[in-house]
Amino acid sequence: MDRGAQTGRVFWITGLSGAGKSTLARALQARLPQSILLDGDELRAVLGVTASGFDRESRLELARTYARFCKLLAGQGHTVIMATISLFHEIHEWNRENLPGYREIFLDVPEEVRRQRDPKGLYAAARNGSVRQMAGAETPVDLPLSPHLVLPTARLSLDDCVEAVLRLTEGQV
Repeated sequence: MDRGAQTGRVFWITGLSGAGKSTLARALQARLPQSILLDGDELRAVLGVTASGFDRESRLELARTYARFCKLLAGQGHTVIMATISLFHEIHEWNRENLPGYREIFLDVPEEVRRQRDPKGLYAAARNGSVRQMAGAETPVDLPLSPHLVLPTARLSLDDCVEAVLRLTEGQV
């Protein structure tokens, strides 16, 4: 497909568990009418990989799948909001080269704040040994080298974060 013909765009919201990816994605979707929200946890369930595939290679392949979904939808002119950990340099690089209107947004949150938030109980489960291969703990991640936007969600309000993302694409919203 000719990239010049593509009119969609992709907001790739990334960060570790508890950073606020899904929360920001939902708030951003409310401000971007007719956008499509893809949440990594929901996609994992739809694709049937909920109980396995948490090692680095499985996570990387899943991130490739997410990126291809984004390309398909954005290639049809949609605004796609992707909320996913997917912290791999090769994915970020592929996204920059292949996704129209790609904007990488990294939610940078201190570990102690993520552990306090722990919306899915993953940090507690990892601590007691019932969860293994947690991204950023046992499973290494690649923090983004040059995201378009870094948001310290522990210090900014949700409204401030949404406004920062919208300013990132001023003139396109």
